[in-house]
Amino acid sequence: MNATATLPSMSPQLSTRCALALLGAMLFASLMGLLAWGPIGYPVAVDRHADPRAVLGLAQGWNVLSLLPLLGVSAAGVVGLQRRRAGGPRRLAWRLFFGAAMLATAVGGFGHLARNESGLLLAQVVTASVCALLSLIYLAERLGPRWVAPGLLAAAVASGPLGGLACAASAAWLGGPDLRWLLWLEFLPVLLAPLGVWGLRSDGLRPRDWTVALLWFATARVVDGADGWVWQASGGAIGGHAVHHLLLAGCVGWLAWRVLRQRDDAPSASPDEIASALAASQRAASLTTSG
Repeated sequence: MNATATLPSMSPQLSTRCALALLGAMLFASLMGLLAWGPIGYPVAVDRHADPRAVLGLAQGWNVLSLLPLLGVSAAGVVGLQRRRAGGPRRLAWRLFFGAAMLATAVGGFGHLARNESGLLLAQVVTASVCALLSLIYLAERLGPRWVAPGLLAAAVASGPLGGLACAASAAWLGGPDLRWLLWLEFLPVLLAPLGVWGLRSDGLRPRDWTVALLWFATARVVDGADGWVWQASGGAIGGHAVHHLLLAGCVGWLAWRVLRQRDDAPSASPDEIASALAASQRAASLTTSG
């Protein structure tokens, strides 16, 4: 059999539908997994971070002060997009993303200072909307500008508050907030990485730019989960939660820098071009496995 023989290929429209079906199946499977896991709530102690030290009169001082770089790079993204015509057809989505990141940072700081469960929950509500916006931008760069249509952007912004309402309802029914919906939204950017659309040509950021940003983001989430271990390993110098804030600043700062370096006149791919690129990537994968 001739290994170099041309293999039959799917039409561009069918290829796009397959990518969307894969996206839907992955999101559905992740949601079912969280439902099977059971309720996820806060630890019993609200003041649960390993580093309790007050700095400059601020409760949990380093956890609060470590938010300043994140606030700065988020503000730089907002101001930069106002002064420069960057971001292409996703300009509005990027502005919402950086604006929401600023709000999440400010709310997170107040939550640490208030040292109550409501403040921390509100910070997670805004963070969930930030992650939903970033996920739509990622999809729009590969599957077309319809993913950043005003209706979907409004749904992404509303997704966090809706998750907050679900937490409030679960608190009344279960005796404590259930964070599963918010956590699912917060991990959406990482969940999208394995999709087949990763290999498609992007008319926005390069794949390497997204790889760097997602590595910053994933590392931040891991370090936050290892808060106590980082605190002990550093000899009580800094907790994992503060390092988590600094890593998130690296993620948002990298995205702001790369977005602001884009030219607004960069041509965007048409839906047919995107579908053709997806079909080509699938044919290449078929040839690789068959050869």
